[in-house]
Amino acid sequence: MVPSPLRTPIRRLEGITYWVIENPEAIRNFINNEIRREWEADARSEGRDPKVDPWLKTLSKRRWILRKVGIDRIKLDPRIMNYVDVKSGYVFVDSLAKRSQELAEAIDRFALVIWPVIVKKENLMLVDGYCRYATLKAMNASRIYAYVGAMPSMEKGVDRT
Repeated sequence: MVPSPLRTPIRRLEGITYWVIENPEAIRNFINNEIRREWEADARSEGRDPKVDPWLKTLSKRRWILRKVGIDRIKLDPRIMNYVDVKSGYVFVDSLAKRSQELAEAIDRFALVIWPVIVKKENLMLVDGYCRYATLKAMNASRIYAYVGAMPSMEKGVDRT
């Protein structure tokens, strides 16, 4: 059986255009295959073993769904926001500010289409999409598209706000 191609329709929310995956199983496959590689590389670059990373260990167990989420409900991970690589001089928040400004310009000038951010259901912690989040926050978006991942015991009551 040949797998069907990934369908990514376009949706607009508050003037922002998103590529979205609507099917929960397709979202799960996208995150567990494509996005996982990025997160594993991040873990290795930070000196962590991806095989024992607590977040990565939960990925395959999570159920994913596309939701509109109030931007002010999303929480930022202080470990990420405060990340500094002393050797290279890399400061995450400085890089984020620059990248966010560039993304805002691309959205304004070229109507760039973006992907939803990724959050954990249990605490609405942002796990992917810090630049998109910062950009949309600066553009005064009140709601954004997010892939929300819940552990099976938490599936009931996925909030749409």
